[in-house]
Amino acid sequence: MTSDEKQTLAQGWPESSQFRRSILWEFALYVCGVILILMTVTGFIITDQYVDTVTESVADKLLVQARSYSRTAGKSILAANGPDALMLNNVCKRLASDNPDIYWVGIADNEGLFLAHTDISRVIAGNHLESITRGAELGGLRQGEQSRISGDTIGIVIPISENDIAIGSLAVASSAEQIALARRRSITAVASITIVMMLLGIPVTLWTLHRKLRPVSTITDSLKKIDFDDISLDIPLKTRNEFGYLAETLRVMGDRLNLAQQELIEQDRIAREMEIARDIQNNILPQDYPRDVHFEFCGSYRSAREVGGDYYDFIEFEGDELGVLVADVSGKSLPGMLVMLLTRDMVRKITRTVRRPDQVLSEVNRELSSNIKRGMFVTMFFGLLNTRTGRFQFASAGHNPLVIMDSGAGEPRLIKTRGYPLGMMGPEQFDKRIELSELFLEPGDWLIQYTDGINEAQNEAREEFGMDRFVELLKQVRHVQPHDFADQVLRYHQQFVGQAPQYDDITLLAMKWSGVPVDTLEKHAEAFIRDH
Repeated sequence: MTSDEKQTLAQGWPESSQFRRSILWEFALYVCGVILILMTVTGFIITDQYVDTVTESVADKLLVQARSYSRTAGKSILAANGPDALMLNNVCKRLASDNPDIYWVGIADNEGLFLAHTDISRVIAGNHLESITRGAELGGLRQGEQSRISGDTIGIVIPISENDIAIGSLAVASSAEQIALARRRSITAVASITIVMMLLGIPVTLWTLHRKLRPVSTITDSLKKIDFDDISLDIPLKTRNEFGYLAETLRVMGDRLNLAQQELIEQDRIAREMEIARDIQNNILPQDYPRDVHFEFCGSYRSAREVGGDYYDFIEFEGDELGVLVADVSGKSLPGMLVMLLTRDMVRKITRTVRRPDQVLSEVNRELSSNIKRGMFVTMFFGLLNTRTGRFQFASAGHNPLVIMDSGAGEPRLIKTRGYPLGMMGPEQFDKRIELSELFLEPGDWLIQYTDGINEAQNEAREEFGMDRFVELLKQVRHVQPHDFADQVLRYHQQFVGQAPQYDDITLLAMKWSGVPVDTLEKHAEAFIRDH
């Protein structure tokens, strides 16, 4: 592979420097994020449940104590001489001493006026018990009871009744520190567990991923070492999981890519050789057509592929004679061109000593039949034109009929002479069948020879152009100038074919005779002399 081809293959290939992020760290960050989210959600749920449990415990304890002392306080309120302030104050003090978290305890009558209080100044000042309306309500309450948490304080109001008759209320204000402490402890515990899990989880995750993703590194290292001279990949990985499947797939893809690369290089080489072959063929085919005051040739050649098997030529002999040759090789592309070149050399060599068309074809067949591949053959039309008198002798080795449009009738005529294709039969059989014909041209006559790429062409509907349509087309363009004749024919031909692909080579060769007519007797006399 050349350096330019190697550079072309390298273009667009991913650079390893563009992919520096590690999948290990991406997975580690992913695991950390998952742990953090899970622990946050879990910690919130656990903390909320734990705090609810502690709250219920603290509230239940306060309610039980307050309910117990409310019954004692009820008897003191219904004393014979009115509420016993001393006993009520003792109730408040005992309740406060039973629970160190209690801020204050107060007993009020039905009007809310404090009858007793751990802070005696409130009784003296005639303060009233305020209803608890703010804060979160606690559960487990009985009818008439109130319980709220507001800030760092738990407030409880228990009705005092005797014989189901409300005679007052017992109010307790306690600290909510136990609840706040429970919340802090729960949060701390969850945070500590989260940190421990992340500290342990990241190394464990990296270690586990390093072991499990080692095949990725193996595959990546193999890709980084790829050689554009040999793209086949031999990845040392034989596991039976997805990584093994990926490695084997990359190996097969590498082999096929390497094969495709070699085929591409070979195709480029063949394309260059075909381009050279096309240039050779273009240089071999006549670049200029013979032209004289008596006649003018025109023609066109279109290859179905890079090179083709059609062949036409002009051979100038001494005197007033011109050889006209049109041939079609059965093979296409490069094999057809090679046979065409071989046939051309044979014709050129043989016509140094032989001029008569049937004899030329016989000699070409004699040499070609022993040099051509079995199954291949060449159809050939060879004509000999006397450029002074218009005498035209011709023979055909299995080629298409000659078309003549005479100046008088104007109707094209097809002239078919017998003959086998060159290289198909042995010399003895070939020579028995080959036939020589001749005609004398009058001013304004046309001679048209062609290959079957014209009449056998098909359009997109797979309809064949055919000889009838070809003959009718020749009638339509018979009055154009010779230098425009071939272009006009092939332009109409292309309109019929449209976008359908060209499957065969196309060759069209036409000549218009403009010579001065020669007396018939003179023509025949000259022909007799030359032939004998």
